[in-house]
Amino acid sequence: MTALQLRAELLQTLNPVFDDVSLMREVIDFVKKLSFKKRESIAKQIEFQYDTDEEIENGLRQAFQEFKEYKEGKRTFKTADEFLKELEEV
Repeated sequence: MTALQLRAELLQTLNPVFDDVSLMREVIDFVKKLSFKKRESIAKQIEFQYDTDEEIENGLRQAFQEFKEYKEGKRTFKTADEFLKELEEV
């Protein structure tokens, strides 16, 4: 079934509801709850892993070391154009 067909079926199914204000309110509340539950379910599927304080500190140390090497001429960095071109290749 296409999206257009599903929309038509949904409107046909809801047509009798449009005459009853309290019933429309119930349907709206139900759809909102359904939407919230779906979003909540998706959020639970995505697990976020936060860096520990030690990992953050190590990352900062490495970044500062790389910047120091750059200032001393021991390291070069990619330009923004090079970086974007590399992203396009992936």
